[in-house]
Amino acid sequence: MAEGMDEWARGAAGRTVTWPAPDTYVLVEGVLLRMLPEAPATPRGTEVVVGLDETSGRLVARPADRDGAARG
Repeated sequence: MAEGMDEWARGAAGRTVTWPAPDTYVLVEGVLLRMLPEAPATPRGTEVVVGLDETSGRLVARPADRDGAARG
């Protein structure tokens, strides 16, 4: 991922575009990002918030509440 892109994306709201296990692609402000889904069965079109998996250092798509905030 481009330097600084992960910092830019963290906390941003997006929507899943594809569901090719184990990764998913999320559209965030017109940018398509590859990340891990927090819930493996996250269907296409799900609203998510971008987080970071501290162990792997990869971006994670976390399901969003109705107000767009990450759950949990």
